[in-house]
Amino acid sequence: MRRTYRLDVRLAIVVTVISALTLLGAGMILSMEFTRGQFAIEERGLSTQVKEWAGSLRRAPDGKVVFDRSAEPSVKIDRPYTGLLSGKRPVYGYTVTDASGTILDRSDVNAPAGRPGPADKEPVLSTGPTLDGTGPVLIAELYVPEFDVWLRLARSRSDVAALTNTFFAQSLEELGWAALAMLVIMVITAVSIVRVSLLGLRRVAGQAERITFDNLGHERLDGSSAPAEVQPLISAVNHSLDSIRAGAVAQRDFSIHAAHELRTPLADLRLRLESLAPDPDRDAAMRDVDSMARLIEQLLQIARLDGSTVYSLQSLHLGETVASILEEAAPRLVSGGWSLEAEGLNVPVRVIGDPTLITLILRNLLENVRRHTPAGSTISVSIFDDGTLLFRDTGPGLPREFPRSNFARFVRGNEDARSGSGLGLSICETAMRRMGGTFTAEPAGSGAAFRLIFRVDRSSSTQTEMPEPLGSEIAISPGTRRSEA
Repeated sequence: MRRTYRLDVRLAIVVTVISALTLLGAGMILSMEFTRGQFAIEERGLSTQVKEWAGSLRRAPDGKVVFDRSAEPSVKIDRPYTGLLSGKRPVYGYTVTDASGTILDRSDVNAPAGRPGPADKEPVLSTGPTLDGTGPVLIAELYVPEFDVWLRLARSRSDVAALTNTFFAQSLEELGWAALAMLVIMVITAVSIVRVSLLGLRRVAGQAERITFDNLGHERLDGSSAPAEVQPLISAVNHSLDSIRAGAVAQRDFSIHAAHELRTPLADLRLRLESLAPDPDRDAAMRDVDSMARLIEQLLQIARLDGSTVYSLQSLHLGETVASILEEAAPRLVSGGWSLEAEGLNVPVRVIGDPTLITLILRNLLENVRRHTPAGSTISVSIFDDGTLLFRDTGPGLPREFPRSNFARFVRGNEDARSGSGLGLSICETAMRRMGGTFTAEPAGSGAAFRLIFRVDRSSSTQTEMPEPLGSEIAISPGTRRSEA
């Protein structure tokens, strides 16, 4: 699987590389310009120098023209040079040449080689080697008509490169930290700009996280705050959500219509079976019809829950609501041999819920007890002041698959299709989620236990004790109508 990347990190890398290349390129260009400028300065300086030193020519007693140079204290010259014409590393070299190219006088080192050019009263610049075979050197030659000779003055080009390198080494030492700080500031600024620019996209991502199947009918992505580059993507996602919504509505409508259409023939089939004489085959067929009727009813419930039907969530007294449901369901359970206990019905806790959904949950739990626990089992319902309802029974308990299935649909406790459809607990979990609560299976020593946690109505200031609908504790068992504590 390809790893995702963060745009701000990638931009930071790109900005860092581009900035580093820019600084490197700027340094190279500056070095070239500096070197070229130094060459121009060097040429002008060498031309001026040869004019100045032409006045130092004189004729020796033997008639030879020589360059009269005075000794220079080497301490006056900045390193790495120790003198202009003397010392271990003289800056200049010279030759005095006649028209035939004969050298009349020369310096010890850096003396330029070659024949002089045309007689010109202005300095002529050229490059060439030295008599020692080193070089190339920059040469400025000047014709001196008074002596009919040429003074040729040379200076090494490497001095210019050394000066350039020295300048940049010193600049890097002094300005390097400033350049590094500037680079860091550029990267931080670029990343900050990207983060601020992507705030709108993050808001869209938050909207997408809040879209669920329950609010699919009215929640869509609002891309007004997102960059224009992602507007087509947002529009495509909203179009996909519309298509999903249309498909879900069509599926729900089909399920509801099919279930309604099947109710009538099943009712007719049951009436015909009831008119027959008791028989094992007839009783088995009756059980199958009951199972089909329950499956159809659960499919209707699932369709309504998945179809985002609007339920009237309201503040209600949990104990009073549960008591009315148990009072209606108790006769059928008791007549079948099950016992029913309830406690905490008068706890003054108000929760946010819908009576229809709470009735749906408790009826499914009670129907599971009636189908999957033997007669004589006990059902207990407990309500606590934190908005929790605990439903327990003393039957065989849940199979091991249920904790791992997370109340997935059509997960049965056994392979017998007649034992149930595997929808009851999924309906309970979905209904609790629609009310903003949670539905979980509780570990129990024996039997099955489920915890329903409702949202407590914090806005209600009247958390006083309500009139008892069925008493604070009730126990209904076969052979008794009701006993109150």
